[in-house]
Amino acid sequence: MTEFQAKYLVEASRRLHREGFAVWPEYKGLVPIEKGIHQFCHINMHGGMLYDQDYVRRNGLEEALERVRCITAETLTYMKQMALAPRLVADGLTGDYRLLAEFGDVVLAGHERAGGYGVEFITWERIQEGTRLWQGHYYDNDYAAAKQDFAVRSGLLPPKLLFTQEQLAVIFDAAQNMTTLGLVSNPEQEKLLEQIMEQVEEVVPQVIDLANELTQSPKQQEPGEMQLY
Repeated sequence: MTEFQAKYLVEASRRLHREGFAVWPEYKGLVPIEKGIHQFCHINMHGGMLYDQDYVRRNGLEEALERVRCITAETLTYMKQMALAPRLVADGLTGDYRLLAEFGDVVLAGHERAGGYGVEFITWERIQEGTRLWQGHYYDNDYAAAKQDFAVRSGLLPPKLLFTQEQLAVIFDAAQNMTTLGLVSNPEQEKLLEQIMEQVEEVVPQVIDLANELTQSPKQQEPGEMQLY
């Protein structure tokens, strides 16, 4: 196993653990992944996955498998970028920061932290003719959010085109209600709503919990309780 492959497995394992999966120690380039009582797949040192499709289907683990696939694919992508990217050099900056992207005066950097904390992503603006960095936005293991911030800060993407996670959760809830209650006008609209829900779930895996939290009825005032305005 190469040094890069070992780093990839450590990073992917750490991210999967944070997402609620049980991650077993690496053995011969394979890392077993478990959800609940089910050890349903292995990730390997090449960025691939091993699993029994029938076992996954019988135990209703399709969503868990897809989540593992998304996490490992994204991890492999940025770990490769980190390995190839040049060091980011600026006055006052110490440590091994890699320049992943740059547009105008805005940079996106990755920093592989010691102590098992994983990769941190940061966006900065260059000032003083590019010699110094200013106003860092830090993202703990959140590559997607860092890329989005970079796109907005650099002007590559207008902020009005983006939705917050809370807005996406409300959209998901509305689409789900329309399909469940039969409020769709035609099969084409129903198909579009299903596609919207699938896309939202890919971007916000915890969207169902977030939607439930946002749509809960406000707490009712108890008798005799003072209401503040």
